[in-house]
Amino acid sequence: MVDGVEDQTARGMSGLTETEAGERLAKYGPNRITRPGEVSFLGIVAEEITEPMILLLLFVGAVYSFWGKLEDALTIFVVIVLLVLAEVWNEYRAKKAIASLSKMAAPRTRVVREGRVGEIRTEDVVPGDVLVLGQGTRVAADARLAVSYSIQADESALTGESFPEYKRAGDGIFAGTVVVSGEGKAEVEATGKNTRLGRLSATARAIKPPKTPLQKAMKSLAGSLVFVALFFSITIPLLGYLRGQPLREMILTGLALAFAVIPEELPIIITMVLGLGAYQLSKENFLVKKLKAAEVLGDATVILTDKTGTITENRMRVADVFPAGNAVLGAALDSMTDISLSPTDRAIAEKAHESGLTARGEVLRERSFDPELKTRALLRRMPGGLELLLTGAPEQVLKSSSVPRPDIDRAIADDASKGRRVVAVARKTVAEADKDRPFQELEKGMDVVGIAGIEDPPRPGVKRTIETASGAGIRTIMVTGDHPKTAAYIAGEVGIPAERVVTGAQMSQMPDDELRRVVEDVSVFARTTPEDKYRLVKALRANGEVVAVTGDGINDTLALKGADIGISMGIKGTDVAREAADVVLADDNYVTISHGIFQGRKFFDNLKKGLKYYLSVKTALVLVFLVPVLLSLPMPLAPIQIILLELFMDLAASAGFVAEPAERSIYEPERKKKLFDRGMVLGIALSGLSLFAAVFGAFYYALYRGYPVAEAQTFAFAAWIIGHIFLAFVSRSAREPLISLGPLTNRVMDAWAIAAFAFLCAVVFTPLGTLIKATGLSPSQVLLIAAFAFVAIFWQEAVKILKYGPARAPVKKTAPAYDKQ
Repeated sequence: MVDGVEDQTARGMSGLTETEAGERLAKYGPNRITRPGEVSFLGIVAEEITEPMILLLLFVGAVYSFWGKLEDALTIFVVIVLLVLAEVWNEYRAKKAIASLSKMAAPRTRVVREGRVGEIRTEDVVPGDVLVLGQGTRVAADARLAVSYSIQADESALTGESFPEYKRAGDGIFAGTVVVSGEGKAEVEATGKNTRLGRLSATARAIKPPKTPLQKAMKSLAGSLVFVALFFSITIPLLGYLRGQPLREMILTGLALAFAVIPEELPIIITMVLGLGAYQLSKENFLVKKLKAAEVLGDATVILTDKTGTITENRMRVADVFPAGNAVLGAALDSMTDISLSPTDRAIAEKAHESGLTARGEVLRERSFDPELKTRALLRRMPGGLELLLTGAPEQVLKSSSVPRPDIDRAIADDASKGRRVVAVARKTVAEADKDRPFQELEKGMDVVGIAGIEDPPRPGVKRTIETASGAGIRTIMVTGDHPKTAAYIAGEVGIPAERVVTGAQMSQMPDDELRRVVEDVSVFARTTPEDKYRLVKALRANGEVVAVTGDGINDTLALKGADIGISMGIKGTDVAREAADVVLADDNYVTISHGIFQGRKFFDNLKKGLKYYLSVKTALVLVFLVPVLLSLPMPLAPIQIILLELFMDLAASAGFVAEPAERSIYEPERKKKLFDRGMVLGIALSGLSLFAAVFGAFYYALYRGYPVAEAQTFAFAAWIIGHIFLAFVSRSAREPLISLGPLTNRVMDAWAIAAFAFLCAVVFTPLGTLIKATGLSPSQVLLIAAFAFVAIFWQEAVKILKYGPARAPVKKTAPAYDKQ
C-alpha cells in the first residue's frame, strides 16, 4: 500500500488504484532484473553436509562401523545429525537476518496511486504507475514524461554519455537513469526485464554479497589454524601409538581430534554476531545495508551530521514573515511546482493555504535547487506576462538585486539569532523574447519581496545523546547549509561547541593542511556545499579519525563513499544518496546514529568474547590430549566423547555470545580496537590453561585414586562439560565480575548451560552413559569435579574484582541516551 501524503486527483494524474496495481503486478511480475538468492533451510543443509568437517565425521562414523560396535556407530551418526542441525540453524538464522537487511533497505519509489503521492517498494512498480520525479531520483522503470519541469537525466548507465539529457513532456525516461535536476511525472511503460536496462542485463545473474574484510580475515585465520590443528591431530595419536596405545584407538582419536580442534566455526561466529546484530539494529530504524558497516560501527570517533531533520525534528512551520502580509507567502508559493515536497516547501505551502492563497499561472521551466548557489528559480506565465521567481538563501537572493535592503538584513539577523531557517524570495517580470535565456542571465535585477523565518526545534533526547557520545570519545560535528547564526543557535541548544562557526566560503580559502588544523577545534560549519562536506571527511580521516557521515542529496555521494560509515537519510534522502550509503537512517534521527555506534561497540565486544572463548576451548582440548601422551598416561576422553564435546562448544561460541548484553565499557572513551591484541592472546592462553587444569586435574585425581580408565575418562568428560560452562560465564567480560553482569542476564547462554548440565546428568546418572563409553558417577563425585573446575577457572573472577573493583549496577538494556520520547 502507498503511504499517501498529497492529494493529486485534481491535477489530472490520479494514478492506478491499489486493485489495478495488484492485478498488474500479478501479470507483469516484480520490477526487478535479477532474482535475489533465496535463503532456505534445506539449501544450507545441502551445503553443510558437503563441508569437509562433516565429511570427516561421516568418515569417522564409517570407520566405527567397521572397527567398533554397531551402537557406537549409531551414536556417532546421531551426534552428526545433531551437529549438522545446530550449525545449519545458526547459519540459517544469520543468513536470513542478512537477507532481511537487504529487504529492509530495498529502494523505494514515489508514485501516485488512488490520487495520492506516496512511496512503494521499487519492485512493486507496475506499467501504468505514475512516477513522481525530482532531483536525485533513480528512475524505477521505463516511462514517458507527462509533466517535465526542466528535467535533466543522467543516462550514462545506458549510453555511457556523461552529459545529462534534457527531457520534455512526451520524451521517454529510462530505468536506471538519474534525474540530476528538475521535477516531473511520468507514466510507466515497461518494468523489470522488459526495460532497456533489463534487456541489456538479460544475462545478469543474482550477485552473491561479497565477504566482509573481517570475514575474509577470519577465514584466512581459520585456514592457518587448520595446519596447527592437523599437526596435533596427527602428532598426539602417533605419540600415543609409539608409547603403547592401541593403533585402532589412536586412529579414531586422531580423526575425532581433527574434527573437534579444526576451527571451522570462526567465520560463522562472525556472521552470527554481525548479521544478527545488524538485523536487530535495522528493526530500530538503523538499516545496515552492507555488513562491513557493522564491523566498523563501533570504531567511529566522529559523527559528521546534518542539522535539519537529524538534529532537529524536521517539523517545520513558518514562524514569521517580513514584511508582514501575504506578499511573501504568495511569491514563495508561486516559486514552487505542484511536485515540490521538501519540508521547507511544505511548511510555506501550508501557511500560504491557511491564508487562502493559491499558486498562479503556468510553470514554464525550473532550475532546481543548486547546493552551490543555494537558490532555486522558476519561470511562470502569469495573467500579466512572464514572471521569474527566485527563492533560497537570503544572502544569495539579495545579491540578485541591486537595491540595498537594510530592513531585510536586520530581519534576517533577528530570525537567524532565534535559530530559524531563513528563506528569501524575489521576483521580476521577464519579456517574452527572453523566456528561453539561461537562468543565470535572467537572475539579475530581481525585486526582493521579503523573507520567511521557519522554526524547526531540536529533537528531544539529542542533547543528552551528544553528551553521552562525547563522554565516550565520539565527537559530533554539525554541517549545514543554513545561516551561520541559525547553525550556532541550534548547536548551542544541543550541546555542540559553537564558539566559532566556519562557513563554506571561508573553507574554500583554506588549503587542506589548514583545514586539518581547523577541524580539530571547530564543530559547526554553515553555508556549506556537498563538496565542503567531502573535504571535511577527508580532513578528519587524514587526522586519523574514523568518520560516520550523514547525507541526503545527489551531491553527497562523494562524502558518503569517502567516509568510513556513510549514512543516508531514509525520509529526506535521495535515491542516489541511499544507494551510495552503507546505512539508511529510517527516522533521520541523530539519536539513532549514536545508538547504532554504541551497538557497534557491543558487536565488537561480543565478537571478541566469542572468539576468545572458542579458541580457548580449542587450546584446552589440544593440551588435554598432549600432556597425558607426554606423561605416558591413558587418553582422557574416548573418541566418541570428543565428538560430543564439539556440539556444546560450537553452540556456546556461535549462539551464546551473540545474545550477550552490552557492558558499560561501550560508553568509555579509551577502547582497544584491535581484535587480536596482546590481551586477547594472553586471555586465550590463560583461559585454555584454566580449562585444561580443570579437566586434567579431575582425570589425574581419578587415576591416582586407582579408578578404572573408563571411570577416569568419565571424570574428565564431566570436568570438561562443567568447566567449559564455567569458562563461558567467566568469558562474558574481561573486566566486569559475573556478579556485576548478573548470571541470569544472558538467557541464551543460561539455556545452553542448563541443557549441557542436564545432558551431563543423563550421562552419569542413567544408563545413557554407556552409549558414549561413560560410567556412572555419584553426586558427591560430580560435586568434587565441579569444585576442581570452579577453582581452576573462577580465579579469573577474583582477579577482576581485585583489579577493577567490586560489583556495580548493571547497564540498563536501554540507555538513557537513547530515549527518543
